Amino acid sequence: MKIHGVILSPFVRKVLAIAKLKQLAFENEMVFPGTDSPEFLAISPLGKIPAFEDGDLHISDSSVICEYLDDRYPDIPARPSDPADKARARWFEEYGDSKLMELCGGGIFFERFVKKVMGMGEVDEAKVTQTIDELLPPQQDYLERVLPDEGFLFKDFGVADISIAGPFINAEHVGYTPDSARWPKLTAFIERVKAQPVIAELVDAEKQLLASMT
Repeated sequence: MKIHGVILSPFVRKVLAIAKLKQLAFENEMVFPGTDSPEFLAISPLGKIPAFEDGDLHISDSSVICEYLDDRYPDIPARPSDPADKARARWFEEYGDSKLMELCGGGIFFERFVKKVMGMGEVDEAKVTQTIDELLPPQQDYLERVLPDEGFLFKDFGVADISIAGPFINAEHVGYTPDSARWPKLTAFIERVKAQPVIAELVDAEKQLLASMT
């Protein structure tokens, strides 16, 4: 089993965390976004990370990969079994992978880190400021309403929790964390996710990689 992608991607982190949660044996091949080698494109036709191999199976997209892992290796579930909860878990995963990634990933992490290391120009601090001051607060208000006071979204730690906290972990790497006075439930939830052993191990490795790249 191989997971292709660089650990700093929240999408790659999600797949790595689920594989670790399920105690699966795998290799992580460090592949950066934009890799266009024929070998990689044969696994990920869109050239996106993560890409995944399990024997003859080649698939990409983090949600598809995690769904496969949950179906193929169900002993340690990463999604709730109740149909209504499963639907809500899919929503949170999609919300984290889209809106939160657009803001925390594109509006903060990309500007403050990716552009620098990829030689893509100066940081657009006006965009970062607008993201932090105007665009993120309504989303953080929403999360403050729907996140649990304690524990995780669906009792057991899983994909939905990783998808919500993941973009904020990337933003934290470059200096942004939500105001704990204004969003106490959100900040406590993020800390609970970060404290999970599979996430804590990955975040430590990310910090080492960040230091080596900067």
